[in-house]
Amino acid sequence: MKLLLYSGGINSTIALYKFKDVADCLFIDYGQRSARMQREMAKYHCEKLGMKLIEIHIPSLGRAFYDGLGMRLNEPIVHRNVILLSIALTYAKERTYDEVIFATASEECLFEKNKPLIISTMKRLAEIYGVKLSMPFVNLSKSLLVKMGVKQGIELEKTYSCLLGHKYHCGVCSQCQARKIAFKEAGVKDETIYLR
Repeated sequence: MKLLLYSGGINSTIALYKFKDVADCLFIDYGQRSARMQREMAKYHCEKLGMKLIEIHIPSLGRAFYDGLGMRLNEPIVHRNVILLSIALTYAKERTYDEVIFATASEECLFEKNKPLIISTMKRLAEIYGVKLSMPFVNLSKSLLVKMGVKQGIELEKTYSCLLGHKYHCGVCSQCQARKIAFKEAGVKDETIYLR
């Protein structure tokens, strides 16, 4: 059985539909401002497909990283994928999942300039655990993923990308900008509601 690290965003939702018959989903609230909306989207799609959604709530983690450092407007943990993948791999090992799916796309993450090195290091950790770490979209652009999602009839407007955590996407944070660009490059109408 596979374990999908699921954020409720475009990439992981497309992976959800791709692996719907062979995976459970893991959602982690690590103190990100967008956790409530991400969880809402994750629950929506998992319930729609009748898939198991495992939730881990550690919001104090994010607070521990930014308390006393002034205002961190968006992302509380710069290298969050190190933490999220470590948790997912350890959970998979303990609960006898044989594979963890991480639905990252080819674009460099604004917060992780050394993401390729981090991913290769996490793959080594997975090998030590005896768990496969797969990234089926790592060589695909987000715009291509948008095209794939639309072709499959996935409600992409029912995904959440914004870093700010409001009901509607802010339209100006880095993730909203990447989302807008992906739809534009895909030539697909963006049904997302943006505040700006």
